[in-house]
Amino acid sequence: MDAASWVAFALALLVALAVPGPDLVLVLHSATRGIRTGVMTAAGIMTGLMLHASLAIAGATALLLSAPGVLSAIQLLGAGVLLWMGTNMFRASQNTGESETAASQSSAGYFRGFITNATNPKALLFFAAILPQFIGNGEDMKMRTLALCATIVLGSGAWWLGTIALVRGIGLQKLPSADRIITLVGGIALFLIGAGLLVNTAYGLIT
Repeated sequence: MDAASWVAFALALLVALAVPGPDLVLVLHSATRGIRTGVMTAAGIMTGLMLHASLAIAGATALLLSAPGVLSAIQLLGAGVLLWMGTNMFRASQNTGESETAASQSSAGYFRGFITNATNPKALLFFAAILPQFIGNGEDMKMRTLALCATIVLGSGAWWLGTIALVRGIGLQKLPSADRIITLVGGIALFLIGAGLLVNTAYGLIT
């Protein structure tokens, strides 16, 4: 792969990362709770991307999406996950009891990051629709796939670490009631994204 193609792919990845979505909501929320929690959430997201990358390298992504109803099933699963997480975050914002320990926050952040990204149709479609445009054909196709998948995982990790550093640098975590407000807003955002995905998927199935 020449440098121009790699730069074009990196720009496409940057655009995809910059579009607000569930991953951003989770990273912003976790970053205000602590650097460790934020990093663990980002690690969970990267693990989800590794799963998508493994499917792409094995050639299973296109095969998976070619099966009737699979994409719709993944979209419904993703919607369910977002609705569940959004509801839990909303409830947590109303809880005035003892806060979670740093260890439990970190482990929960990792799980949320992984499950959200692993079931995110946006991530799956990026690997299925955008990635193949830059792989091309030829004997070194496997190596190009590996290189581009590594770019996605490492580039995403750098993006989320930068986001965490920005949140901590601004000092959002120091604001009064910041955790409760961000948890509330994040829960509502995840719920609305999940509801929108559910309605859009259901509409596509009945039309």
